[in-house]
Amino acid sequence: MTSYTPPPTPTTDEPDPDRTDEVLALLEDDYSRSILEAVHAEPRSARDLVEVCDASRATVYRRLDRLDDVGLVESWLSYDADGHHRTVFEATLDAVTVGLDADGIGVTITTDDATADGSVTGD
Repeated sequence: MTSYTPPPTPTTDEPDPDRTDEVLALLEDDYSRSILEAVHAEPRSARDLVEVCDASRATVYRRLDRLDDVGLVESWLSYDADGHHRTVFEATLDAVTVGLDADGIGVTITTDDATADGSVTGD
């Protein structure tokens, strides 16, 4: 099986309270955590995630969209030897750290690619 992995998208070091809130909300959600754990272990298709996470297809796709929006997962097309293709999802993070300082609550996301490390803070 061959696959294409797009280059990492650049991230910003500017604080983003909305992103902090979204990351925290996703980590609070059982389905989002289950999906992150599954795609961190190995890249998976949405169909696989429906089974592994015991969730509806709509739930899996909604969570994948939100996880992708904040940069916690990435996707690419994977091609089988017989020409079939499917979208595969993989976690981009190794760790999430939540901290509190004078600027408020902050979330630091440590990614698999050192050049894509991102940090966000919020109130």
